[in-house]
Amino acid sequence: MLTIIVPTFNEGNNPVTLTHAVCEAMQEVSGHDFEILFVDDSSDETPALLEQLSRENSKVRYIHRENERGLGSAVIRGFQEARGEWLAVMDSDLQHPPSILPQMLAQADEGIDLIAPSRFIPGGSDGGLFLHRKLVSLVARKLCWILLPRTRPFSDPTGGLFLIRRNVLSGWGFDGGSWKILIEIIVRGHFFKVAEVPYHFRARDMGTSKMNVAAQIDYICHLLRLRKLGKEESMLKFSLKRVSPLSGHVTGSP
Repeated sequence: MLTIIVPTFNEGNNPVTLTHAVCEAMQEVSGHDFEILFVDDSSDETPALLEQLSRENSKVRYIHRENERGLGSAVIRGFQEARGEWLAVMDSDLQHPPSILPQMLAQADEGIDLIAPSRFIPGGSDGGLFLHRKLVSLVARKLCWILLPRTRPFSDPTGGLFLIRRNVLSGWGFDGGSWKILIEIIVRGHFFKVAEVPYHFRARDMGTSKMNVAAQIDYICHLLRLRKLGKEESMLKFSLKRVSPLSGHVTGSP
């Protein structure tokens, strides 16, 4: 079973659109049951919308948090409440295309432990971000590669879209101090096989961006904490392959 964890915060109609897109994408997949788990911190009408959505669609569950905030902690709560052996995380603002789920699950079925879609390999796209956002993204990746050696084989370690086997999380607890949960999984997770598949990031339609100065400062602090916490895990070896968008051709690296 696959649990798709989706943090939400004042999202407008995005959860409805996302649910329809996920259900359509999963029609292409055989042998995998799934659920969509929204972890909601909203102060608008989103909880009422999620309640209605969960009544109308048996694949949808939601948790509304009253006194907690933060993308990172929402994802961690999703991990704790998920029913699936496989755990996917994607944004609710439709920047991550649900249509990539079948490709990710195909890699999971081949025995891959962590599937990390990338905007920066052939076939991928950053969605035409403005120059300022491109620069912020580049600096974030560079800092990550410099401070955390285990992230260096990954072309897009700061992405928020990924799929993991549940046992990747076994034996350690999250620091949880950042909205870039994938980085902590890369640094501290127990995995041996990784795949990158290309995807097209898209511009936001609705909702509120989580990118602000406070989040950027928090990101840097989180990297520094992970530099201390991840020393032992950084010695664990893994193999990474990149999947071509056209022919399924795979390139590998140790």
